[in-house]
Formats: sequence, C-alpha cells, structure tokens
Amino acid sequence: MIRNKIYLIPNLLTTGSVLCGFVSIIYSFDGYLTIAANLILVSFVLDGLDGRVARITKTTSDFGAQYDSLADVVSFGVAPSVFLYQWFLKDVNFLINSWLELGVIIASLYLVSVLLRLARFNTSKSKDFFIGLPCPLGAVLVTLSYIMINKVGLEITLHKEISVFLTLLVSFLMISKFSYFSFKNFGSDEKIKFYWLFFIIFLLVITLINPYMVLLLLAIIYSLSGFFINIFRKFKKRKNMYKEESRDNYGK
Repeated sequence: MIRNKIYLIPNLLTTGSVLCGFVSIIYSFDGYLTIAANLILVSFVLDGLDGRVARITKTTSDFGAQYDSLADVVSFGVAPSVFLYQWFLKDVNFLINSWLELGVIIASLYLVSVLLRLARFNTSKSKDFFIGLPCPLGAVLVTLSYIMINKVGLEITLHKEISVFLTLLVSFLMISKFSYFSFKNFGSDEKIKFYWLFFIIFLLVITLINPYMVLLLLAIIYSLSGFFINIFRKFKKRKNMYKEESRDNYGK
C-alpha cells in the first residue's frame, strides 16, 4: 500500500511540470512574460525531480517515462516556442509581404527540434550521455536569457539578428549529435567523493550571490560542453589511429 503511494509521487511531479508549462503558455499570450519565464523554470525543476525521485524510490516504469516525455513536449517545446514568439519573434519581419511570418517559422523550427530531440531520446539506450542538448536546458537558456536581459535593461529589439541566430543555434544543438553528460547516475551511490561534495557546496554558495546569472552561465557552459566533448573525442580517435598506423609501420 505504501509503495503505491510512493509510486504516485513521480507522476504528480510530472503533472505539476506540464501544468506549469501550460499556464506559462497562457501568460505568454497575455504578455506576462516574466511570470511565463519563471513558470518554465519551475517546470524544469519539477521535471528534474520526477526522474530522480522515481530512481531513488525504485518506482520507474514505462508509463512514467512516456508520461514524462509527453509532458516535456508541452513544457519545453510548446511553452518556450510561444514564449520566444511573444518575446521578440513576432517583431521579426525579414520576409516582406510573406503570408507566413518569419518569426512563426523560427518558433516552429524550435518546436520541431524539441520533438525530434525527444523522439531520439526515447529510442536511445545510452545512460551516461545525452545525444543532443536536452530540451529542458534549451528552455532554461531561453527563459534565463530573458530574465537577465530585462535585469540589465538591454533592448533586444535592437539585436534581432543575433537573437534569431542564438535561437537557431539552440535548436541546432538539440538535434545535433553532440554528447552531453546526463548526470543520471550522479549521487546514486551511497558514498560520494569529497571533491564532488566540495564542488557542489561551492556552486551553491556562488548561486546564492546571483542565482539567475550563475544558472545562466552554467547553462551556457553545459550547452557548449557538447561541442568540446565532440572535438576531444575526434582528437583522441585520430591519435589512436595514428598510434595504430605507427605500430603497423614499425612492425613492417
């Protein structure tokens, strides 16, 4: 009986995540973008908790995985796409006299990238790495960027080209083949190494100084990490190939 109650917790967290995403869409349409951005961030937190709680309580299931994936479509696909459109994409009119606004096309590309990313994730068997930037991180990049730009008083309408490029870049990273650390098994062991504990405490202390700024920087670093991991792997692969060729030539 107790196990059944615990089993509900991950699904309730997922439900909370999708509801935050849905309400965020409504606030975006009404023009309350700050509230919409924070709701997406809350959805991100809940999405991270549901999987972690399910693994800790050993209540993972195929139903929960599929439910979580469908919730991500709303929270990190539709909600950020609508948010981006209401934020600045609706003012992007590079195509004059077009029956379909360019801003709608870019927002749609973002949404399709999320769908492709989720479909590939559902068919992937890798546990240590994600293939492509996780769509929750893409949504976090969008919302934290909005919050920080508002704080510094930057007028994004003066930098539409850069904003469009960055939106397309995030979309590309989600459907790319870059590898990203999943951190799924982090903390699953009973013991944790001391330097990891120190690093986590250090991050928490820094985050308290300026939460949005630090979280945005961490999100940017994580987003770029896939590119550098890919370069490192190619360099290592070429190095190993060079060693094998040298060994074969030496053998001859």
